[in-house]
Amino acid sequence: MLKNWYAIYVNVRHEKKVVVTLREQNIEAYSPVAKKQQQWSDRKKWIEFPMLSGYVFVRIELEDKEKVLLNPSVFSFIKFGGVEAKIKKEDIETLKSVEKTGYDITTEVKGLKINDEVEILQGFLKGYKGVLVQFGNEDYVQIELLSLKQNVTVKVPKNILRIN
Repeated sequence: MLKNWYAIYVNVRHEKKVVVTLREQNIEAYSPVAKKQQQWSDRKKWIEFPMLSGYVFVRIELEDKEKVLLNPSVFSFIKFGGVEAKIKKEDIETLKSVEKTGYDITTEVKGLKINDEVEILQGFLKGYKGVLVQFGNEDYVQIELLSLKQNVTVKVPKNILRIN
């Protein structure tokens, strides 16, 4: 059988722990992380947080799903129409590219207004197309991963975008 990527629901804030446990069982697992600068009264610090809170991706043959579900922090596989949703390899690669960019990443932004389709001209996401969204005085590229039905919003410099 062929191995495919699947998304699983896990306890929030257990993403790293689930990845480590699954890897110890020789199961390929991935949870994209982002870095965000946190401000305290006396200092600033960069912290890592899950890009998609409550999700972990596993690359398995479907008959091995019981091994994944035995982990106490795993709830279930994401299903569409009662069938485990296969995640495109390209979507996993996109998440890995977003993770490598070092751009400021936001997973929850309220009041987004969708505008023009854009293409990124530089950096790790070069050639990637998304939707330009304005939030305050800054521009964002909203990348929708269709197979996951989730949005990942990446803050990129305005000058590396071209409107299609």
